[in-house]
Amino acid sequence: MEKAVQVAVWLAIALVGLFAGVASAMEVSGALEREREYRASPVCASVPMTASACVWEQAFTVRESATNAGADGKEPTATLLLPNAKPWNVTFRNTGPVLSRMRPGDPVVGVVWHGGIIEVRDADGLRQQTTLGPVGWPADRLGGALALISFGVIALAGSLWAIVKRHDQRHQRAAAMVRWHGAALGVTAILTLWAQSNNNWPVWAIWAIWGPLALILLATMVASAIAALHGNGEGYGLFTEPPVLPVPSTRPAARESSMAPDSGGLPREYRMSRGRRNGLLAILVAKTAVLLFTLWTEDIPPFWLQLGLSVLMAPLVIVFIVRLPWSATLVDNTGIRVRGITHTRRVAWEDVQDIRAEPVRGSDGDLAPRVVAYAYLTGGRRTLLKHLDEKDYDVDREIAVLLAARAELRGTDTTPGVSAA
Repeated sequence: MEKAVQVAVWLAIALVGLFAGVASAMEVSGALEREREYRASPVCASVPMTASACVWEQAFTVRESATNAGADGKEPTATLLLPNAKPWNVTFRNTGPVLSRMRPGDPVVGVVWHGGIIEVRDADGLRQQTTLGPVGWPADRLGGALALISFGVIALAGSLWAIVKRHDQRHQRAAAMVRWHGAALGVTAILTLWAQSNNNWPVWAIWAIWGPLALILLATMVASAIAALHGNGEGYGLFTEPPVLPVPSTRPAARESSMAPDSGGLPREYRMSRGRRNGLLAILVAKTAVLLFTLWTEDIPPFWLQLGLSVLMAPLVIVFIVRLPWSATLVDNTGIRVRGITHTRRVAWEDVQDIRAEPVRGSDGDLAPRVVAYAYLTGGRRTLLKHLDEKDYDVDREIAVLLAARAELRGTDTTPGVSAA
């Protein structure tokens, strides 16, 4: 019942987002045409007496201004006075950068076009569009359309998939992957719009930045959904909890183990707990956002460095978010599989010489564990058993279980443990 409610909420949000995105997209063409008209408008030869398509810069004095912060539904406003003391009321989309600095008596310049003030410039040269301003509207509408439509379409597909296949857990996991990737697409579009607006880039920059990132997200979405459909632990996502240890085997065993029932038996899976995993991802995303914000708000880095780091960091964070839930150590009768972010390492029991718990140097136990487990292999090599640590497991007990399984599955002819490297 709870999952059905979640899917219903996703479906409702997706439909609202899709409709809003379509409405925003329909306004893009008109907004582009209006901005082109403004940029092509000539300067007025004299003060226009009526609404005119020419551009005129008029001196004003600020009488009063109000940001209306915290006032629901009220736009930031200001009252400007002409030299003849005639008031002119203007409204703004936001409070900065000019409105927040306005004080009574300050001189400002208003750009008049078609009978309205479309832009205000202060004594320091800072400019701010009013609600009548045509500049920036196409990018706003395009960014909104990209964010809402991309999210709406993907989330709608994932919601309908979950409804049609509501009795199949694998399809449910795959549909959840699709829905959350839709949310990631929308957030990526919003961040792209923010970068474009903050740096006054042309509208095509939105497509140039968001397009490649969207392709990467779509590729990870397809890969995640396919992995979830194949099951066998391959499809656990950021918002799904891996099965409780031990897990019933779904594959034929190479050799059945006769270990005591209270030992847990094989197969076994070791994963990072959901709370710890989500906390780690939240820290990663927050630090990345702070770094990108600093990168784009400082004037020191060159443009190529800003763009290059942004394009590089975004897919890296996305890959980490998608792949971290799959990272695990999987143990069965055939051996040990250590599945990392980028690759999987397989070790047969014949190659396992020893399994040991070892302290992590310099760890305070906050983020990193204090004790981890290593499997020592033939030739003195060792491999880390990912997520088998004291944060989520009784390491000594689990190592005892694994060593017992190793002794039984290797038979009586076992090789003594190797010394630590």
